[in-house]
Amino acid sequence: MMTKLENQFIPIQPGLEEYSAYYFEKKEVDILNHTVVLYYQLQLKNDSNKPVMIEPDGCIDIMFSCNDTKPQATVYGSFLEKRPFQLQSGQEYFGIRFIPNHDAKNFYFSMKEITSKDICLVDLLNLDPNIIELIIREKNFYERIKLYKELIGSKLLSDSSTQRVVRYAINRIYSTKGNININNLAEEIGYSPRYLHKQFDQHVGLSPKLFSRITRYQYSLFMLLNNHSLMDVIRQTGYYDQAHLINEWKKIGNITPKQLLKGI
Repeated sequence: MMTKLENQFIPIQPGLEEYSAYYFEKKEVDILNHTVVLYYQLQLKNDSNKPVMIEPDGCIDIMFSCNDTKPQATVYGSFLEKRPFQLQSGQEYFGIRFIPNHDAKNFYFSMKEITSKDICLVDLLNLDPNIIELIIREKNFYERIKLYKELIGSKLLSDSSTQRVVRYAINRIYSTKGNININNLAEEIGYSPRYLHKQFDQHVGLSPKLFSRITRYQYSLFMLLNNHSLMDVIRQTGYYDQAHLINEWKKIGNITPKQLLKGI
């Protein structure tokens, strides 16, 4: 079974950058745990009163609110549909986005329990609250990344034989841009669709079919925002036709491609 990471795509959240006074990010491949992690830092515009629209992405985000008087870190589980997300105007945030494929033995909640939820990081992990303050007090983006990896990342990421099954499946789903038959994927891995569904439920919190749909939506979103034509998106992501793409976008993103491009 393929275990190395062959695809380094990680879903995007264009709304975060749109409403930010500044935004920068750094993507890293975690070789040990065969996953991709995106680190980002932003400050919301001072006059931004609108909520940020967050896209379904099949990922987990940890976001540190870098407020010296009220430092906190919140875990956001995978959202299943587009939703408004209220951030504090003028506030700096440091975030980490990663694909959920984790052994929940260190967690107080399962991956399924945090889907579409937000909880305090210290309520998810047995973590000293002083660690959060330490990361927030560090102003340098790259030093924050270093502290996070040393103090928190090792508790989140681990490796096991069952996780390798899910990792392989996620890698294949990404490599096909979400256009893959789950029964065929299970057969390729050598397990039943029921077993694959159970492993996704435990380690990802989503079914493999839903994860694939969200992945295809994310790829098509990325392509459209990078000036690909609608027909090019349909060809590369495997939607049957334009009507199929629009229907899926309405279900997952509550928007049509035309509305996206018009900035609605």
